[in-house]
Amino acid sequence: MHNLSIIGAGSMAESLIAGWMYSNKILGEQILVTNRGNDERLSELKNKYGIQSTRNADFLVQDDRIIILACKPKDWEEALLPYINNLNASTPVISVMAGVTIHNIESFIPAGVPVVRTMPNTSATVCASMTTLCFGNSVSNDIKHTIQSLFSIVGETAIVIEDQMDAMTALIGTGPAYIYYLMESIEKAAGEMNIDYPLAKKLVAQTLYGASKRVQEGHSTPNELYKQIMSPGGTTEAGFNVLHSQDVQNSIISCILAAWQRSQQLGQSNTKQPLQSSYARKGDSSGL
Repeated sequence: MHNLSIIGAGSMAESLIAGWMYSNKILGEQILVTNRGNDERLSELKNKYGIQSTRNADFLVQDDRIIILACKPKDWEEALLPYINNLNASTPVISVMAGVTIHNIESFIPAGVPVVRTMPNTSATVCASMTTLCFGNSVSNDIKHTIQSLFSIVGETAIVIEDQMDAMTALIGTGPAYIYYLMESIEKAAGEMNIDYPLAKKLVAQTLYGASKRVQEGHSTPNELYKQIMSPGGTTEAGFNVLHSQDVQNSIISCILAAWQRSQQLGQSNTKQPLQSSYARKGDSSGL
């Protein structure tokens, strides 16, 4: 049974909540959510999903609860600070934030608290996320299994080394936004051809779903698959001529690399001296 405490109430937190509830494998009573001060947002989530909210550290952080850190990367220390004295080896901290390293978090909290860094995406809402995970040194095999099973509820999972997590942010965390942008572009083209939006939406969504499923379930590469469709002098080639002339593929590559570089920058900005807390670790040079 997964009892979850989510610190942060933004879009990623809601996507995970929605997916876990959609799956019927986690109940609203198992989920606690908090934020720093937006009571209206907490009420919205409570009413929509039937979950609970609290700012009481003794309720939020208990030995039977998984702590999910889902705030903005620039705010994570301030958000976690009120709960830091309640953390222990039985309260794993799971980050879903871009750029914040396991070392950043481990340096801020008591020694021995298990830390897991993950990168899901908002497709968790419909249990179709791709989530990558990496684990800190204090994470036992049992906790690894628990966390992987938790995120498997909302989609597929993969374990990676932490050096790859900034790339995972660019590919997985931001990737759906670029797909939606592509879909919007095709829908606009449909409008130019006098196709009503409801029909265009259905056509585009199913076409992308089918293409994705064929890649997932087949052995051909995307390159091989689009070449199968293209015939000399045909309609597909006419479209590809425009893509090549406007260097679209390299633009997409540059887009992903820019997101990757930004994730690395976020990580560098989170290496600053942590905030002071009432917890002080003996022999710790972090100043806590």
